[in-house]
Order: sequence, then C-alpha cells, then structure tokens
Amino acid sequence: MKTKALVILLALACTSLLHAEKVTAGPKGGRLLDSTPLKAEFFVTAERHVEITLYDDHTNPILPGEQTIAVTAESSGGRTPLPMEKTAAGFLSKTPLPAGEPYRIVVQIRATPEAKQQNFRIDLDLHTCGECQRKEYACTCEGH
Repeated sequence: MKTKALVILLALACTSLLHAEKVTAGPKGGRLLDSTPLKAEFFVTAERHVEITLYDDHTNPILPGEQTIAVTAESSGGRTPLPMEKTAAGFLSKTPLPAGEPYRIVVQIRATPEAKQQNFRIDLDLHTCGECQRKEYACTCEGH
C-alpha cells in the first residue's frame, strides 16, 4: 500500500513539473519572456519576422540599450540563426522565419555585454488557439 501511494505521489509530482511553465501573454499578443532584469516579448509579425520588445517591471516598453538578442530557428532543415537589428521599439529579425513549423526557437538575451546570457526555448506553432485566440506559441490556456 505504501509503495502504491508513493508511486502515485511521484507521478503527480512529475506531471506538475512537466506543466510548470505558465505562458504569460505580452501586450502585443506575443509570449512574455521573464528575463532579468527586464521582460522581453517574443512576437512573430505577419511577414514572419521575429520582433522582441523590452519592458520594465510594470510592462511599460523601454528603448533598447546595450542589450543583445540572438534568435535561432531549429527546424527540420537544421539550425538557422536569424540576424537581429535594433529598432526604435526593440529588435527585429532581418530575415523571416523558415517555413515548415512547428519547430523550436531559441532566444538568447544578454542584458549587458558582461551579463550572463539567458536562454529561452519556444515551440513555434503559428496556428491560432480556438480558446484564447492567440497564436499557439503564445497561448495562455490551461492544459496547453
């Protein structure tokens, strides 16, 4: 009996760990990445370009400073780095995302040149969720 209860508790703990990542929506409808000390919103434009907007603790947009952003698409065709350029509102990829999703996107954020790099992995799916009406990569529904 103790073994059965222990197995059930272990299974519940593993399940909660697997679903622990709660997606937070950004103001533009993208996915909010909780980087430190700023927040960054990952958003895919209609032209399939990646747009990263930086926010303060109160989700007010801030101008990019010495931050650096690197984005890599890991599709079935291999890894494709997307060169990013600073804009007045944040960062924008110079080239569009490769076709053929779903695949993984890796976003690397460095707050300053000396700061430790923070990595975020996003499963890119551009279909629209029927419940929250966001793209699946930014879906905030429970159970996704």
